[in-house]
This record gives sequence, C-alpha cells and structure tokens, in this order.
Amino acid sequence: MGLLILALVTLLLLVARRLWGSLTKNPLPQVTARPGSGFLTRLGKSRTRPAKVPITARTAPPARLHRYDCDVLVVGAGPSGLMTAALLVRQGVRVCVVDANAGPATESRAFAVQARTIELFRSIGLAEELLRHGVVTTGIRFHIKGKQVGGLDFDRAGAATTPYQFILMAPQSEVEEVLLRDLARHGVTVRRGTRLTELQQTDEAVTAVLRRDDKPRVVTAQYVVGADGAHSTVRQQLGIGFEGDKYAQRYLLADCKVEWPLDHAHFRVFMNGNRIGLFLPLKGAETSRVMVTDFGEPGAAFELENLQDELRKAMNLPVILSAPIWTSRYQVHLRGVDDYRRGRGFLVGDAAHIHSPAGGQGMNTGLHDAANLAWKLAAVIRNDADADLLDTYSAERHPAGVRLLKFTDRLYRVAAGLNGWQAWLRDTAGPFLIGRMSKVPLPHRKSFHRLSQLSLGYRPSEINVNELLYSLKGPLAGHRVPDAKINDREQMFDLLQGYQLHVVALSRKHLTADEIADHTARLDELGVTTHLVARVEARPDERVHRADSVQVFEHYGLTEPDSQALYVVRPDGHVAWRMDELDVEACRSFLATLHRPASPEVQAA
Repeated sequence: MGLLILALVTLLLLVARRLWGSLTKNPLPQVTARPGSGFLTRLGKSRTRPAKVPITARTAPPARLHRYDCDVLVVGAGPSGLMTAALLVRQGVRVCVVDANAGPATESRAFAVQARTIELFRSIGLAEELLRHGVVTTGIRFHIKGKQVGGLDFDRAGAATTPYQFILMAPQSEVEEVLLRDLARHGVTVRRGTRLTELQQTDEAVTAVLRRDDKPRVVTAQYVVGADGAHSTVRQQLGIGFEGDKYAQRYLLADCKVEWPLDHAHFRVFMNGNRIGLFLPLKGAETSRVMVTDFGEPGAAFELENLQDELRKAMNLPVILSAPIWTSRYQVHLRGVDDYRRGRGFLVGDAAHIHSPAGGQGMNTGLHDAANLAWKLAAVIRNDADADLLDTYSAERHPAGVRLLKFTDRLYRVAAGLNGWQAWLRDTAGPFLIGRMSKVPLPHRKSFHRLSQLSLGYRPSEINVNELLYSLKGPLAGHRVPDAKINDREQMFDLLQGYQLHVVALSRKHLTADEIADHTARLDELGVTTHLVARVEARPDERVHRADSVQVFEHYGLTEPDSQALYVVRPDGHVAWRMDELDVEACRSFLATLHRPASPEVQAA
C-alpha cells in the first residue's frame, strides 16, 4: 500500500498537480462525515512546545530511588514499547514492561522497515540480527490492468549517506522477536497478561494499578510510557484526546502461499479501475502478503477464496492463494493526539498516532518516538538533568507526527480512494507517466528519501543549536547525521554506537602530533564519548581516526582544505550542536546546558 501511494504522488501530483488540486483542499476527502473531520488542520496548529503541567517537584534524586518499583513503567510490548525499554535499559534505567496480551504477536501486521530504522538498530548492535529476519526490496514494480508499466528503483536513489538503500520487508512479529531477545539479554522480561486499569500521578511519581488473572498489583514508577496502541489505556487515563476518523474504503489481506506467473522477489502494485492489489514478498514462494480492496458487506466473515477472486480482478492474473497463516478484513483510521506528554506520562507509537499504511511509516515512526524519548528520560533520571528537557519530546515529535498524518492522508486519498473517472484517468495516463518517470533519477531519489525517513529533522531549539557556521553544507542542528567513509576500515556509523551522546571533532586540515595531543586531551575532559576524525601530517596515530577518504568531509560540510568542525550527536542520531571550529570550550558550555541540573529550589521541593 505505502509504496503504491508514494509512487502515485510522484507520478500524479508532480505531473498532474493542477488536475488533482481540487482533491487536496478538503482535509479528509474519502473519509466518512463524522465529528472528527478536519482534525488535521486543527492538529497542525497545535502548540509546538506543550504547556507545562503544574508539577512543582522534579524527579526525586537518585538516593531516593528505592521508593520506586522501577524508574519507568512501559505499558505495551509492541515494537515501540520494546524499543523504549531496550534503549532505557542501556542507559541504566530500571524498566518494567507489561502487556495485556498473553503472548507476543504471531501475525505479520506491519512489515516495512525503513533505512532510518535499520540505522537505529545498528546503533544498538541489532542491525545484523534484524536483517536476517527480512527480505531486501530495492524498489517497486507497477502494473495497470495486468501489464507492468514501470517502477521505482532505489539503486538509483543516490542515497550515499546510508548503508541501507532499500526497504527491509520484515514482519512486525519478527521485529518484536529481535527486541525481546535483546531485552532478555539485559535481564528484562515482559509481564504478559497484565492490564493497566488505573493510573494516577503526583509531583514525584506515577502509581499504576495492574491486573493479572483479576489480581490487582500496585506499581510505583517515576514515569510511565504508553505504548499500548490505538485503544491506549494510558492515553485515556492521562486524559489526552485522540481526534480523527476512518476512511470509507475497506481492505482484505492475507499472509499465504501465492501461485502465479510472476516471481516472489519484488514488491508489486496492481491498479485496475477502483481496485488496488498489492503483493509483498515475505518468505519467497512459501509465504507472501497480498492485499486488495474489499467490496463485501462490512463486518462479514470472508474466506480466502473471496480474497482470491477480488485479487484476480485487481491483478488481471490467474493467481491462486492457499495455506493462509493470517487473514484480516480491516478499515483504516486517521487519528492523532495534540500532546505526547501529560505530566509524568508519555505516549509513543499507535497510542499517539494511527494512519493509513501509505508509505510504510507506522511502525518506523513509533520506533523513532521511542528513540527521541528514551535518552531524555535517562538524562533526567540518571544524570540529574532538568525535567524541562522532557518537554522537548512532544515539541519535536508532535510536529513530526502531524507531518506524518498529513503525508499519509494525502498519499492515501490521491491513489487508494480513486474511482470513477479519476480511476479511469489513472489507468489511461498511468502507463505513459510511470514509464516516462521511471527513466529519470529524480522520482527514485525523492521517493526513497521520503519513505526512508532520512530527511526527517527537528527545528533549532535550546537542544538543537548551530553556534558558528562557515558552511551550510553538512547536517545542521536537529538534522540526522549521515554515514560516511572515513578510511578503508571505518565508517562514521562505526563510531556512533551505543545510543549515547557523542562528540565528533573533524579536521580536513592536516594535524601535527602536537595538535593531535592537544585536541585529544581537551576532548577527553568533556566527559562524553569523543572521536577525532582528521587528516594527519605524519604516521598513523591511534588517537585519531585517520580520514583517508574525502567523503566524510563532504558529508559533514567541511568544504575547504583547512576546514574544521565540532559536532555533538544525540543518542537518537540527530545533531544537537554544531560549530565550524574546534572550540572545545564552547562545546563544553553546550553540554552543560544540555545536562543542566534542576534549580536548588526544585531540588529542595
């Protein structure tokens, strides 16, 4: 679904923007008329920095932590909740994870893992394990009325800043499996069959009533993270609204064996009138996912044969389905919160936003909610940072969530909602447009960068600071840091490991032995993980990552032969601070601001 929509935006919005302009005026065309209509407009106007909840005391100092059953209670053991726990435990935060279900998911549900997400897994040492669970797809093939008419080729995307120039088709259940094994290695076990029934918070703690086998248990934590999905109990207990609506279209899907005249290695999209069909490779000829528009009665049961009949009409191919692992009939919703935080409670993933599968963004966005939140919670809990830092979670992720909802809504209604003359126009003009657009590089590059979330960044703020810039090239504060070749043995991502703060000093100017000693000594005093990446005048020095490749300088904005720069890289892989000089004292001042302790008045409260 997602890749279809992206392609159609590239091919239809860019080429026929005026023709389809009338479709973009209504915030939710093709959505049933209910009170939530138009919420995207209101949501987009919400404050970018949430108002502070009137809590006068910050988190209790470490000496009093014995009063808590855990530091953070994570409710929900889907990908977002498990990632939140995995990142927190790496920073020494005591985590308790509960989930209402008796066991982990067995069906595939979400399936697309984007490049930015694989980078996150790499930063915590799990990328290789994740890659073993998925199928690499490097593009999409489009069919109209049964005829292949073109496609997107990510090999042509020119994405040199990531090692993962593809989409990994990995079922959600297997993504969860990777995270569950990781948590087990860190001594964390999910408490299954445990429901949150009540949640209260004070100035210093949250108190949760949990039930398992109808036996209540009270758990006290410093903070709670709601990762419990679209029907989030945490969200309801926090009193946060979830505005939105559902689309009119319904879909049938199945993970099953597919027999047809085509291969089982490529993502394929089929368009035929008012029908949309999808084929997603999962396990070769053994298991694939298929989806198709549903024209049956709402809520009625269906057999695999019904899906097969509709799929044949959409694909115009003699497809045979068998051996179903999972079947479902579903309707897509579009909903979001206007604040990701309420006091000591936070929302991640589907608890904060649900939308169409357009672009394959849902699971990935939830995982990056977790990556944005976890290091901030750890800084407050473990490093005694001011609790104001936690306000930046909603300030950064809420605008990102609004953009996500608008993006997926726009893509969805341009393609999946077409019928009548609009569908006829797509089927008539599509072969020509897709064929032409497939021949030039721009659609491939734009499509991949938007899908992969490589282009997502945060606005400048007190934790995203550009101090002194000679060049606007390279990543600015709030932007994602790129990978780059340093030498024949090292890439930049090899250095940025462990989900922690990093300081990277870069020098395109050749450094002498005395300069290396001076820079290294001053960097070591910063108290965080530091790296000196430079060209050197003499022999290799173990204190320096010798930059034999110019790529690292090109990707980080060092445009002149004597250019130098300092970067503070956040644990979530975004730039916190940049300066185009090796001013270590200025860097120290910023780090002190980032980990600013609470005022004495707050400490005494």
